[in-house]
Amino acid sequence: VAGTERICRAAFEFAKKNGKKRVTVVTKSNIMKATDGLFSTVAKRIAKDYESEGIVCDEYYIDIMTANLINDQEAGSFEVMVLPNLYGDILTDEAGQIQGGVGTAGSANIGKRYAMFEAIHGSAPRMVEEGRAMYADPSSMIKASAMLLSHIGYIEHANRVQKALDISTQYEKKVAITGRDTGVTGEVFTNYVLDLINDSQLEKKWQSYQTV
Repeated sequence: VAGTERICRAAFEFAKKNGKKRVTVVTKSNIMKATDGLFSTVAKRIAKDYESEGIVCDEYYIDIMTANLINDQEAGSFEVMVLPNLYGDILTDEAGQIQGGVGTAGSANIGKRYAMFEAIHGSAPRMVEEGRAMYADPSSMIKASAMLLSHIGYIEHANRVQKALDISTQYEKKVAITGRDTGVTGEVFTNYVLDLINDSQLEKKWQSYQTV
């Protein structure tokens, strides 16, 4: 129970710190009543401590949630999810693939005292063996850097990094990184992202894409 309480409270604290107003609990508590049922009960108990912050809590079953993530009318409404490890492995891979592949997703390992942020896919040794290391996509590490900044309280800086990633990979796309010599190197792509981060018009540029 202590571990469940810790991860659930961490989810609500993340929502509070980052201005999110919805935390979704993902389980299969209608079937796994003893284990997932306990997870659901603990999450909803902790949710009561955050009602005064305007944070709402709801619950979805893992099977329908996998469908909702590829439903354009539903996916954008979710803000923070908290779920047991197995379901987390499923949804993070699905979400990573939706946004461009697991190579574009960052990850965080957060403990009571320390936290570590890294690329979700590891070090990609196969690319090194094949002589393609210079074409590795740095998006995962850049995303992880944004998560680190957010974790230590630099919310505005984290948002700038994330918005620069959005523009470079979803909207403007001035360069393409493919993991091979058909695209640019990781260094070229990183410099592109850095130029966007340092652009005084970054916010205005990002907003212009939200109305398209």
